[in-house]
Amino acid sequence: MFATYAVNIGAAIRTSLMDRTNFILNSVGMVVNDVFFLALWYMFFAGFREVGGWGLKDVALLLGMIMMVVAISGVFFGGYRDMAATILRGEIDALLTQPRAVLPRLLARESIATAWGDLVMGAWLLVAFAGLGWRDLPLVALGLAAGTTVYVASAVAYASMAFWFAGARSFARDLTDFMLLFSSYPGSIYSGVSKVVAYTLLPAGFVVLTPVALLREPDWQTLAIMIGSALGYAALAAALFNLGLRRYRQGLFAAG
Repeated sequence: MFATYAVNIGAAIRTSLMDRTNFILNSVGMVVNDVFFLALWYMFFAGFREVGGWGLKDVALLLGMIMMVVAISGVFFGGYRDMAATILRGEIDALLTQPRAVLPRLLARESIATAWGDLVMGAWLLVAFAGLGWRDLPLVALGLAAGTTVYVASAVAYASMAFWFAGARSFARDLTDFMLLFSSYPGSIYSGVSKVVAYTLLPAGFVVLTPVALLREPDWQTLAIMIGSALGYAALAAALFNLGLRRYRQGLFAAG
C-alpha cells in the first residue's frame, strides 16, 4: 500500500511542477498572502504586547506550525481538498476495480502547488520569529506529524459525507476552511462552546494548539494527548470513509 501511494504521490508532485510559470505564480502568491497575514499580527502586537498570555513569538509559532501542516497536507495528501467532489463525480469507480486501498490513492491524486509557498513561510516563521532551534526539531516533527494527521483525517471525515448526500462538496470544503480558520488564532480566545467545537467538530485544538502547547511547555501528558488525538481522528476518518465506501459499493451492485 505504501509503495503504491509513493508512486502515485510522486507522479502528482511531478505534475504540479510541470507548468513552472503556474507553479511559481501560485507559490509566490501564497507567500504574499502569508506575509500580509503575518503583518496584521505584527501591527496588532505593536499596540498590544500580548493577548491572553500569547505574545508575538507564540503567535509566530502557531502560524508557522499551521502553515507547515497545511503545506505538508497539500504537497503529500492534496487529494483531500476536493475528495467530496471526486466521490460525487463517480471518479472512484475505476479505483474500485483495483485490489488496493482506495483512500491512499484518493489522497495521492493531487499535489497542491500553493502548498510549497506555505512550506517556505512556515519554516521561516518557526526559525526566524518563533525562536526554535535544532534541539526542538524532534518535538516539531512529532507535532507536525500529529497535526497533519488530525487535519487530513478531519477533511476525509467531512468529505465522506458525499457518500450520503449530494450537497457535501461545498459543505465539506467549508468545514475544512473553518477548521483552518479556528487553527489560526491563539487558544486563549476560545472558551465555552467555541472551545468545545475547537476540540471536536473543528479540531483546531488537536491540529495546532496541542502541538504548540507541547513546544511551549513540553510534558508527557500533552504528548500523550497529541498522539492519542492523532490516532483517534485517523481511526474515525478511516471508519467513516470505509462505511461510506461500503454503501457506495452496494449502490453500484444494486444498480448493476
